[in-house]
Amino acid sequence: MKKSLEICITLAFLYLSTSQVLSSPGTEDWKLLGKAIFKTHCAVCHQEDGNGKIGFAPSIRNQDFLAIASDEFIRRTIIEGRPGTSMTPRPDFKGLIADSIILYLRSLPVKNSVSIDLDQHWKAKGNAIHGKGLFRNFCSSCHGANGEGYNAGVPGTAIGLSGFLSQASDDYIFQTIKRGRVGTAMKPMMGKRGVANLSNQQVEDIIVYLRSKSPREMLVQTADYKEVSKHGKILFDANCAVCHQSGGVGKVGFAPSIRNRDFLAIASDDFIKKTIKNGRPGTSMPPRPDLPERDINAIISYLRDIPVKVPVHYNVDPRYEAEGDIKSGKFNFERYCQYCHGTNGIGYTAGGSGPGIGLAGFLDSASDDYIFKTIQQGRVGTAMRSFMGVSGVANLSGQDVNDIIVYLRNLNQ
Repeated sequence: MKKSLEICITLAFLYLSTSQVLSSPGTEDWKLLGKAIFKTHCAVCHQEDGNGKIGFAPSIRNQDFLAIASDEFIRRTIIEGRPGTSMTPRPDFKGLIADSIILYLRSLPVKNSVSIDLDQHWKAKGNAIHGKGLFRNFCSSCHGANGEGYNAGVPGTAIGLSGFLSQASDDYIFQTIKRGRVGTAMKPMMGKRGVANLSNQQVEDIIVYLRSKSPREMLVQTADYKEVSKHGKILFDANCAVCHQSGGVGKVGFAPSIRNRDFLAIASDDFIKKTIKNGRPGTSMPPRPDLPERDINAIISYLRDIPVKVPVHYNVDPRYEAEGDIKSGKFNFERYCQYCHGTNGIGYTAGGSGPGIGLAGFLDSASDDYIFKTIQQGRVGTAMRSFMGVSGVANLSGQDVNDIIVYLRNLNQ
């Protein structure tokens, strides 16, 4: 089974990188592929079993969710993401990749599975003012005062943001309020058995209230662009902290530290900007072309403003090109780098503790001198030590490092 998962992950990455046209899903192989993609790209938030985590990510294997959410709803959520939340858009997952994930989700065993026919064309009619009062009384404690969800430090999702409202039909919201989500804090809110005994009309009032506030992105509206760094923290917490952790400290074997003094000294603003915009293909770092330039600049300003002990400065020459011997570089890489960065530098997907420095996504963004300086200086406070000179872990020479760089550059040739 482990070998099959590895094959599926490889197939998924091959598909993503080449956009090959494959046969339609429908077999156990495609379910296995969907499972592999889910574990690599979705489980980081929704947890490995899809049960989610309160205040962090919703359960997407819940029987009520799967009964109400159409394939198209799930597909759009995967591809478009949820602006204003940590659910990032994955336009590269359109087609068979998204379909295989959906097939896997549909195959998950649930107790007492139910079937609900939604009317996608039904439109709620009601009073937004009444709905506002009802929302505050019965919904805001879990979903936030304005429905902004987890960003308000509450356990419920962001049902007030346009990313959700543009994907969910009125009947989807109605049935969710009516039925609740078994096994979660979302209880039925309608009728005598409901927590709030809401009537049909009151639920329609709530839906009309939510629609009257769309589109409104809470983070953008409340941010003060005169305080760029402060706004950058808000954006970082909403979009980046799910992987890089609060304050950007990272997590070994999962996501690198991006508040590290040596990283910030070596990484140019352009390097960080390209990484955010383009992502890292083959990893769980998705491209974010949806983030405006000013938001990315705000995130970078926040990272630059994080205090570090004994700050340093390195001059990195983006024009420097390493020259060396591939065979020698391969030998040194396998001897000194492979243990953390994985075979061929594929990083976390190989179970390594270090990032994928052999993947094209990294190599397209990093200059040769960026890599050279990283090996030379290391990353204080991490397992990445200096590998050069007498004080280095491996006492590598400048030529040894150049050989490694040339080897890495030729991995994707």
